[in-house]
Amino acid sequence: MKVMIITEGGAGIGNGHISRCTSLYEAFEEKGIVPELVINGDETYGALLRDKNYLILDWLKERKRLHELTEGADVAVIDSYLGEPDFYRDVSSSTGVGIYMDDYKRMDYPSGIVVNGSIGAEDLHYPRKEGITYLLGPRYIPLRRAFRYVPEKTLNERVKGIVVTLGGNDARNITPGIMRTLHDNHGELTKTVIIGPGFRNREEIEREADSRTTMMYCSDAEEMKALMFESDIAISAGGQTLYELARVGVPAIAVAVADNQMDNIGGWQKAGFVEYAGRWEDKEVLRNISDKVEALEDIRARQRMSQIGRSVVDGKGAQRIVARIRGVFTKGALVVRRAEVKDMSAVFELSNDPEIRRNSFHEEGIGLDDHRLWFAGKLSSTDCVFLVAEAAGVFIGQVRFDVTGEEAVISLGIGSDFRGLGLGQDILQKAIVHLKAHLPAVTMIRAYIKVENFLSVKFFERARFRFVRKRVLHNQNALEYVLHV
Repeated sequence: MKVMIITEGGAGIGNGHISRCTSLYEAFEEKGIVPELVINGDETYGALLRDKNYLILDWLKERKRLHELTEGADVAVIDSYLGEPDFYRDVSSSTGVGIYMDDYKRMDYPSGIVVNGSIGAEDLHYPRKEGITYLLGPRYIPLRRAFRYVPEKTLNERVKGIVVTLGGNDARNITPGIMRTLHDNHGELTKTVIIGPGFRNREEIEREADSRTTMMYCSDAEEMKALMFESDIAISAGGQTLYELARVGVPAIAVAVADNQMDNIGGWQKAGFVEYAGRWEDKEVLRNISDKVEALEDIRARQRMSQIGRSVVDGKGAQRIVARIRGVFTKGALVVRRAEVKDMSAVFELSNDPEIRRNSFHEEGIGLDDHRLWFAGKLSSTDCVFLVAEAAGVFIGQVRFDVTGEEAVISLGIGSDFRGLGLGQDILQKAIVHLKAHLPAVTMIRAYIKVENFLSVKFFERARFRFVRKRVLHNQNALEYVLHV
């Protein structure tokens, strides 16, 4: 699968888009797919792109070059505030599946998948259009790999440490004022100030540091997570970092540094995870920050906020997005065909998959020699229709019908990399069509399921199989389902 991820970032833009795009990059990598990142920007955020396959390209001006890069791609992800509708249409027309990262219903998107992982995204009333799938809400917020597995955070009775993080650049130059406010009103607190790679006011910030201030420069994801664990509260801009703080469970005081952050902050404020101090230019914003810090001395308030944050964000958004993308792509390329000798190894590996064996009526592992003989016998049998599901030449699973007269007993298995992608029903229906085309005398398909295999029960019920009876099969309790075809 060829995947292109097109985004922007740099000293004058910030790192929010790059951060969530690298999250998707990592999720694709875990499935053996190495995307190519195309970034309109500069090398400011090189640390975020370490070990990534990326290209710096002004794709707004070099559209022809971008077209050459994306032509024939299976998937193109666009995460941008710069691209206009015609740009999105051009990219989507030259690729298989278009994925559009959104924050505030920015435009009328072309066919594809629109992703808005913001809290409250479900309430934006996106237009329901044929050819568009929406993935909305924090279940789909892509966080960096470091924030996927996060242990429970222990909260201190008293606030001791605070982290100040205004994103990849402090374009509003608000960090120095926050530092002065904390020094003047909360001098007993230890303060950690995150200096992003796009900060142009470093000297001014450093002049405001006191003996209880630590400066962190261009921190990576693991360093940020560790710092959040050490902090009791955070002062943060209203973008992507709020979701990382929520994942760890750090109560946050939010400052809006851009208009497009207002919906995000409003959603978190409504949920009860953030205290809102105001917009960056508000006259009272620094006083509000100080008041919020004082209010969060209440351990019960912080506990409530921490629990809310962790309950809303589980860190698996990027994996969910990639699973849906792979499902859409695979479904479009799905083929169900007769099994051949060349499929023997793939079927052998699938047959010995732990989940397959656990749900089988013969749970013991299968030896290669036994499998080879069995497989050859099934291929040559006139009483067996043995089918393989694949997409773009990649093995996905197998469906087997053992036929007796007008009846067939079905066995179906999908490889672990393709489970949960919504492919099973399509594979089953294509297999039934194949069966009827080659053996039209078959009028009934039976499925035997272990009583504890609830997922298979739901699967066959969705496919309109009807429960017939309980029975004992191979000394185990089984459920029998039938489908008339």
